[in-house]
Amino acid sequence: MNAEQKRAWLGVVTGIACVVGYVALVPFLGPMAATGAFGLYGINGFAGFIGRKERADERDRSIARRATLGGAMASYMAFILGCMGTWFIAFAWLGKEQVSVHLLGTITFVGGIVFYSVRSTVVLVLYGRHMEADNA
Repeated sequence: MNAEQKRAWLGVVTGIACVVGYVALVPFLGPMAATGAFGLYGINGFAGFIGRKERADERDRSIARRATLGGAMASYMAFILGCMGTWFIAFAWLGKEQVSVHLLGTITFVGGIVFYSVRSTVVLVLYGRHMEADNA
């Protein structure tokens, strides 16, 4: 397992921990205060220390580039869905004319977590495909 895969596993585990933490805290603290669980994703900041001396070859850079593009597009979709979903629920469904500004921060956090989680998952899937092709 190379450094990129180790960083990807760290991203997947911290992403799952954030979602589980948020779901566990909502009944006790409410949806706005439970967003503090997203702070667990800060552990992913230590990913830069994993495999700092390792060199990436052309295949590794290609996988990282594809994974970053996939994560960015998923994050963009999550952000648009979050903004338009908030508008639809508040305005069209509930008839409210204003939405709390605190929701924008939550949508931004969710977009970041979607980016890193999708990127990590794509890295693991692409390395898995390359391993299967090498063994065949």
